[in-house]
Amino acid sequence: MKRSLVLAALVAVACTVAFAYEIDMGDLSACDYPTLFVNPGHSISGIAWLGPCVTPDPSPNIPDQDQCDDGVVFIGIPWTPCGLGQVQIQVTAGPFYPFHVAQGGRLYLNAWKDGNLDGDFCDALCNGQAPEWIVQDELVTPGVWTYTFPDPGVTDFGIYDGIFRFRLTRVPLGPYGFGLYDTTQCPEMCHGTFAYDSLGEVEDYVIHDMQLAVNLSSFTAVPGNERVLLTWITASEIQNATFELRRDDQRIAQIASRSSGPTGCTYQYGDQDLQNGVVYTYSLIAVDENGVREQLSTVSASPRADESTPSDYALYQNFPNPFNPTTTIAFSLAADGFVNLKLYNVAGQEVRTIVSGVLAAGYHTVGLDAGTLPSGVYLCVLTAGDFRAARKLMLIR
Repeated sequence: MKRSLVLAALVAVACTVAFAYEIDMGDLSACDYPTLFVNPGHSISGIAWLGPCVTPDPSPNIPDQDQCDDGVVFIGIPWTPCGLGQVQIQVTAGPFYPFHVAQGGRLYLNAWKDGNLDGDFCDALCNGQAPEWIVQDELVTPGVWTYTFPDPGVTDFGIYDGIFRFRLTRVPLGPYGFGLYDTTQCPEMCHGTFAYDSLGEVEDYVIHDMQLAVNLSSFTAVPGNERVLLTWITASEIQNATFELRRDDQRIAQIASRSSGPTGCTYQYGDQDLQNGVVYTYSLIAVDENGVREQLSTVSASPRADESTPSDYALYQNFPNPFNPTTTIAFSLAADGFVNLKLYNVAGQEVRTIVSGVLAAGYHTVGLDAGTLPSGVYLCVLTAGDFRAARKLMLIR
């Protein structure tokens, strides 16, 4: 038994030496992503790799054009920034995988996505809830693995590419294991910590036009007397033709898109002649220039007869919150009167007057575009007669 293990070890060492000069490398260009021109690199050991095949690189290839850039399936694309992303990854055992396991060896899987296209994989986006390290030192064996994670992305780019790196290694890497930082060649890049591995494979992907063409910031329904006011705000619209509004699955309106770039718009539609006390469900659908339909959101509201005379003053939480850069603020007034709605920074300085004037009693909504303001926490203050209320708003870029 011991003799057979020794022979197996000699064979494995001999074959590993034969593979040692064959390196699989990442394909993203140097310094656009914090790696040297020839790293990260993986010696093709014959132990394990991603997908059905692995090939050495005489030099880094163009992403997605290596015949063995395989093994990863992106599920449900296009993705919505800060929504859920999902990938399915195939890990394949090579001829020396049994010996690797017998010697106590393991396989670790990591992946990163550059969600804000800044040339690194170091950020945590979506209010810190979506790190660009999307698959985190997962211990794997040969087979197919599925991972679901918050999609690191932004809502002010319009439609843009998804840029990914996947690594199968013999050791855990941590969040900065996507490549080696070179202070001489790329002094301003985020710090990567791991260059070469003697086990598996590194694969880079550029998935074109991966994010949704219409990025929706908010969709709200404010009930009134026999009517509902629908308001939606987009962060971007690329190649979108129209919006379709449906009430209880029946189309009630089709409204032309007013934007065709990385900046969005605010839209409103008043649904009239409704029955008070009945709950209506509304769907907002984007229809692109090719006729492809995408349901963006649903809301419900019940009209009420007391639209003009709410019993209380109130300032409601803005939606969405956090936001970037637009949001909707709703409030109710129990009587006609002069109203101030102002925005303050955390130092207590007034930065924006949103409303200043006489308004009728009732329910009101107003849009806020904070495109010129820096990221941070703000205080929205409503003053109406003796009533005063405040809400915290968080602007994140």
